Amino acid sequence: MKIVIGPNLEKRNAFETAVSVCERIARHPDVRICMEPALRDAFGHLGYIEFLTKPALYREADFVVAIGGDGTILRAASDIFCTSPAKLVGINTGRLGFLAAFEADELELLEQLFTGDYAISQRMVLRMAVGDADTEKTSYAVNDIYASRLGGRICDFSVFVDEALIGTFRADGIIFSTPTGSSAYALSAGGPVMEPDLSLIEMNLICPHSLFARPMLFSPKRKIRVKYSVPGESGLIVHVDGSEEVTLADGQSFVVTAAEERVPFVDCKGSAFYDALNGKLMRPIKSIGE
Repeated sequence: MKIVIGPNLEKRNAFETAVSVCERIARHPDVRICMEPALRDAFGHLGYIEFLTKPALYREADFVVAIGGDGTILRAASDIFCTSPAKLVGINTGRLGFLAAFEADELELLEQLFTGDYAISQRMVLRMAVGDADTEKTSYAVNDIYASRLGGRICDFSVFVDEALIGTFRADGIIFSTPTGSSAYALSAGGPVMEPDLSLIEMNLICPHSLFARPMLFSPKRKIRVKYSVPGESGLIVHVDGSEEVTLADGQSFVVTAAEERVPFVDCKGSAFYDALNGKLMRPIKSIGE
């Protein structure tokens, strides 16, 4: 069995958690524990870790264990999407950790990776495309794709579904999210929380200049195109999972569709989504100092 460990050492307790994870996993025979070379200085003292460059790191991996917050888990999901058969295990050492399989104080659940006593949640991914057939740039989002202007300035855009116009809107921006991402930016913008195993595309306007704008849900079979229209003004910046950015000028469009492939998230509890919903969204978020 090959297991890739990916800690975010900027997160509190991530180093200590990663060491404990490695020690637990190393007790099992015939297990390869792998990390990227940048972590050699921090973990080389353990002796049994292989440091591999991409794509060798994820090739034929059985599990990728991401240790940190939701951003860490999203980056790991991006790394394995369409490139590795690995299943993703998130361990939360951040503040919210809504995407995590379990918390840093529940490492005994790692044993279930070896017994097979876990469930797999196949998470939908969104595809964002900009440009024509010759210049098309594509990106993929496990959480969301959102578009806004610099400085939070209001913008105008039209939304087409399978090339049928559904509306022209004025707002601070627009969000498209997967069911996984429905608990992130889309939730803050007033959208519903969806079970992560669903196949739906959620559209949500950011601070719409309207009394009647509401979130909308679309079939994953739909092609959604957003056309930006603000002549002579600053461009529309499209963000993919909060990291990749593309800037559109007046008259340009970006297209959102559902990707054919999914990302397999491990659920060692069988109720990770509902535990997170009850424990993390139904009460105030703990303070930064805790």
